[in-house]
Amino acid sequence: LLLIPLPSPACDMEVAFSPDRGATELVVRTIESAQKSVRVVAYSFTSKPIALALLADSRRGVDVRVVVDKSQATARYTAATFLANEGIPVRVDYRYAIMHNKFVIVDDSEVETGSFNFTSAGAKKNAENVIVLRNDSSVVRQYATEWQRLWNESDALNLRY
Repeated sequence: LLLIPLPSPACDMEVAFSPDRGATELVVRTIESAQKSVRVVAYSFTSKPIALALLADSRRGVDVRVVVDKSQATARYTAATFLANEGIPVRVDYRYAIMHNKFVIVDDSEVETGSFNFTSAGAKKNAENVIVLRNDSSVVRQYATEWQRLWNESDALNLRY
């Protein structure tokens, strides 16, 4: 059992919801704030705005890396395939029935997480949530450790076009 401590009093938080209540915008804004690195874990990933924000980060020198669920390896269109074809390292986690995590770590200083899937349905049709925690090194460290574990157990996404 892993107990995650409550955010520290110095922690800054921001929340958003879907449908159409700022979830995609908060994720994009968080990604766009990156100066050094972005680490992504996504279950389902077809969001064009989020994929384009990651690509823009990569093109301006931010180290972007992505881990996705195995369903993204064979789906007809995924942002994971788009990003991999643009040269961004993407790995697929085949270990679990569903790798249902959804989180983003930016510059080892903030974490975006919640139930929000990075999809159009997540943004427009579903009731989902996003929370961004900033300036809480304990929380960020735990998410970074989990991201690295998932990255290490995953395989490179095979390009399809």
